[in-house]
Amino acid sequence: MNQPALLRVLYWIGWLIWIVLGAPWLLLQLPEGLFFVTWTFSEGWVTVTWSIIVCWLILIIAWPVVFRPVQVKDRLVKMGRGIAAGPPMLWAGMRRSPLFFVSWGVLLGAWQLGSYLAPPGALEHPLVPGWDYVFGDTFFRMSGDWAVRGFDLEFVGLDMASLAPLPIYGGEATWPAVFLAIAFHSGVTLFRLLCGMAVGMSLGLLTGLAIPYWPWLRQSAWAPMNFLRMIPLLAAIPWLQFAVGSTLTGITLYIAFGVWTTMVVATMNSVANVPDRYIESARTLGASRPRTYFKVIVPGSIPELRTAMLLSMGGSWSLAIAAEFLGFPTGLGYMANVAVQETNTARLVIVGFIVAFYSLATFYLLNEGFKKTVSWMPQRTTRGTDISKVAGAAGTGGRAETFEAG
Repeated sequence: MNQPALLRVLYWIGWLIWIVLGAPWLLLQLPEGLFFVTWTFSEGWVTVTWSIIVCWLILIIAWPVVFRPVQVKDRLVKMGRGIAAGPPMLWAGMRRSPLFFVSWGVLLGAWQLGSYLAPPGALEHPLVPGWDYVFGDTFFRMSGDWAVRGFDLEFVGLDMASLAPLPIYGGEATWPAVFLAIAFHSGVTLFRLLCGMAVGMSLGLLTGLAIPYWPWLRQSAWAPMNFLRMIPLLAAIPWLQFAVGSTLTGITLYIAFGVWTTMVVATMNSVANVPDRYIESARTLGASRPRTYFKVIVPGSIPELRTAMLLSMGGSWSLAIAAEFLGFPTGLGYMANVAVQETNTARLVIVGFIVAFYSLATFYLLNEGFKKTVSWMPQRTTRGTDISKVAGAAGTGGRAETFEAG
């Protein structure tokens, strides 16, 4: 590892240590009521307030600002230019693809019109709620999902009740409680999702790479693996609840199983699709079978895993919501389950928008990370195709002709 890469690694390790240990330790040393910071520490419990959260965020931001001022300045300038370029890009997109925006406008308008035309019915909530009902009264009532009194972290306890009233215990509904409820349940679901994704992708990649390498493993494991792939994932939820319970271990195994079934087949196909010329070149240069596999075939199969990973990410969100829907007291799936029990379509719409936003965000982040992983791969150009190299086969006499792509 070269020196710049080592410095980057040490910087991020130091930043994580600062978040976990440095910033909270400094906050505990501050006197109560310093400037705008109001908090109390008694018998191992810290009363968390909005001011202490703001102060903690400032301390976290202080690490990169102090140790990387030039990079921070460049990143802020880049962010500012990106924000300034947003409206022109949006206008250019509307001019280039007006039907895309028109179709979305028609769908949203048709839903609102349907809310006026649909009969009221006998239910408490309308079957086709208007957007004013969805993001008005219904959205505000989601403050009832904020019921977190605190977290016991063994070495210290965090009392969260002072951030917003707890409607479930008789407190009034407030907008901070709405966003705290969404943040809490979103964080729980995201944590479960990442645990399942990490286990499932790791096992899927290892299994998919091991089966093509050892023929005896392929012959012995292929039949039972195909059988496991045929098991309906929804049918596995009750079994996991009976066997493991509605715990983090149970939902992690469930998500990991769904991701594993996808990644094994995708990894094996990626290995099989590595061009033969890569393998022939390596063996011609004297590379052994293990070196050819791990230095040529495995890296060469990575670009084709992009689609499988993105599909696994999308499927993981569905698996996490389904598992929480059927047996967990927290998470976005739990919020959807409450909406079904109340026959509250508006609440389901809100949860659907939240899950869609998170899915798109994680999809984008995974795609960007994958691009950096395969940055070594030569990129195909779309400027034009010079067919002079193959023109002789078409009888053109080797004339250089350039055709613009697309």
